[in-house]
Amino acid sequence: MSNKSEYNGLRTLVIVLAIILAGVIGVYIYVVKDAPVFQFISRIVSAEDGADSIRSRRKDTAKPYKLTNNQRYSKDLVNKNNINILVIGPDETSSNYDTLMIVSLDDENNVIKFINLPRDIYIDYSDKFKSDLKKVWSSYTKSKGIYKINAAHLLGKKVNYLNGKGRFGNPEYDFTADLIEEIFNIYIDDFVYIKPSSFRKVVDYFDGVEIDVPYLMKYTDPTQNLEINIKKGLQTLDGKAAEGFVRYRQGTDEKGKYKSIGDIERKNNQVAFVKAFVEQHMNLKNLGKIITIFNDLDSYIETSVDAREAGEYGKIAEIFYKNKFTQENEQIDCKNETIDGIYYLKISQK
Repeated sequence: MSNKSEYNGLRTLVIVLAIILAGVIGVYIYVVKDAPVFQFISRIVSAEDGADSIRSRRKDTAKPYKLTNNQRYSKDLVNKNNINILVIGPDETSSNYDTLMIVSLDDENNVIKFINLPRDIYIDYSDKFKSDLKKVWSSYTKSKGIYKINAAHLLGKKVNYLNGKGRFGNPEYDFTADLIEEIFNIYIDDFVYIKPSSFRKVVDYFDGVEIDVPYLMKYTDPTQNLEINIKKGLQTLDGKAAEGFVRYRQGTDEKGKYKSIGDIERKNNQVAFVKAFVEQHMNLKNLGKIITIFNDLDSYIETSVDAREAGEYGKIAEIFYKNKFTQENEQIDCKNETIDGIYYLKISQK
């Protein structure tokens, strides 16, 4: 995976956290924009629990048939009552998804779990689905990487999955959500699709992020217009430095020798950055900034959460903040495998 794609994925996650975890007041302001004040107030003081209201909207998944050959992940990742938001970030260089992140809200235990689905996960599609796909795209087998999860939405669009009458009214999102549910047993309540934007701008808008940099990060790549030079130690990173922190994978050490930390260590740094960002900036003292950036992001966010439904998430956010929520990161157990000359990740199965 390229430095650019890793950076895009992390950028997407940070922006989404700013929306989902903004806090009850910031989200409620968004509701006020599109509803009379008395309706807004009634939704806040309503005795109906936000999470219960979201769960009540769930519909039975109406798949026309099995999408895979009984492909099931080896364990359950979330409680069935968790509220699950699918965060989608596109790849700037193609039409595939670069980020597929599930933000799972456990309102019973006050835990927010992040589940990152690697883009190279192999999907073992059923013969029936392949047959339907062949009818509309006879040469699909010649397309490289077609069985990766990051291309699933394209296949859903090709077959016009559920004729656009699924839970989200869109073949791409409906197919992706149903596929995830079949494989990982996670019901997707809502999605947030975020178009490419400026990571640096978001970080600078919140006056940087304080973080303990574990080692010197020094790297230059003129082809990507990327220059990283961050000293080791506790410091506040501005937008440019923060971008370098989350993208750094290799470079030179203090003695000028080549150093590589690999993808796993880079992901650990990215998780550390996200946690620091949330802890330092998602609070009421930044309410004005949160409201402003929330409104700015509206122009390039596509989501199944409308203004009215945002109130339910606001109630959940209020509970999480009052009870000092904890965060967890779930890694998907995969192994490398080459199929027809294409690199894939095969999940551990039941």
